Amino acid sequence: MPGRRVFVGFGLCATLMLALAPRAQAITVDKARTAVEAILMQSGITATESDARTVDGDGVVLTYDGVYLDLRGYSTDRALTMDGVTVTVRDTDQTDQIDLDVKLPERARMEAEATSDQRDLTMRNAGGYLRWDTARNIPVTFDGFADFLIGDEPVTRKHWMMNGLMIQWLPELARIAWQGAEWTGPNREKMGAVKSASFTLYPGENGETHLDYAHDGLWLPSLFQPRTMRVKSSSTGLPWREAKPIIEKGFHDILTGTAPRFARRQIGDALWQKAAQNGAPVKVEEFYVESRGLEALGSGEFMAQAAARYGFTGDFDFKLLGQDKLVDLLGTPDSPTLLGALLPFAVNGLAVGRPGPQGTTEYDGQLLPDGRIVVNGLTVYRTADGS
Repeated sequence: MPGRRVFVGFGLCATLMLALAPRAQAITVDKARTAVEAILMQSGITATESDARTVDGDGVVLTYDGVYLDLRGYSTDRALTMDGVTVTVRDTDQTDQIDLDVKLPERARMEAEATSDQRDLTMRNAGGYLRWDTARNIPVTFDGFADFLIGDEPVTRKHWMMNGLMIQWLPELARIAWQGAEWTGPNREKMGAVKSASFTLYPGENGETHLDYAHDGLWLPSLFQPRTMRVKSSSTGLPWREAKPIIEKGFHDILTGTAPRFARRQIGDALWQKAAQNGAPVKVEEFYVESRGLEALGSGEFMAQAAARYGFTGDFDFKLLGQDKLVDLLGTPDSPTLLGALLPFAVNGLAVGRPGPQGTTEYDGQLLPDGRIVVNGLTVYRTADGS
């Protein structure tokens, strides 16, 4: 009965593989405490353990009060404080790796010397799942989330709020996304809002780094309203193996108290330096902008160069739908509107477009090393020193 013998043979092999494979074991309170304390110390977080207990037979729940984290990259000294943070720790079937399920409390504070810099924070269903390498003391994967976040300044009543925040760090993906964000000035004067936004970095088939950005429903108190935007870009001169450590550090900085705007700038500067050193182009496969009846779709290719006025040189092209609306707003070179007189480069650039398909207007442009912008053969922008 050869068929049965083959089947029994496969079954025996599978049994041996399962028996020899590493299995997740129940973690002890001491091991869980040691691992979490190492993560807190590395992240610059101080906290007092208020409770420790086993759960479900294979996990440990640690509760921390007096959690304190210095915040960096802001104009003044600030700190994040909260009580009642719970961390559930479990072992995994991977050597030297543990899983942590972090739950944040609903209330927290941003402390600062000036009252105008203080914030009362509300965080609903906020936390994250972290897989941590205890041997190397680095994150393997991270999924952070918050259903709702709001920061209130108690005196001027400024606030910012955000729904559906998601932060992901995987071996081949880094992503930040949110929905329904809004920010205000004093007395809740609306200063901006967006329905959704996402920022994603990932490797391509040939090891290049891809960067995708998109937002929808952006509102700003200005004449130009880029309500929808999509950008898809990549660079063979920026391999994922070189970009990944930079991005990983940036994500870690954001999660351990660095102001997101400051951390994004650090990531961008470091990626630019790598691209400039490697000397390969950054390709913009697609950019799309929609704003109040205007639509633009284009592409481009740029080189990061230290000697370039704005850090890049390159070529771009796009098709514009709704040129007539911009002419109404800005005027023409011979008859600019008041706004057009303040933006002569936009008026001149708009006027040199050539007719394209389906009612569009076509533009080809260059960004030159000295900062000049040439559109359809005409220099439409020069720097302040005349170059």
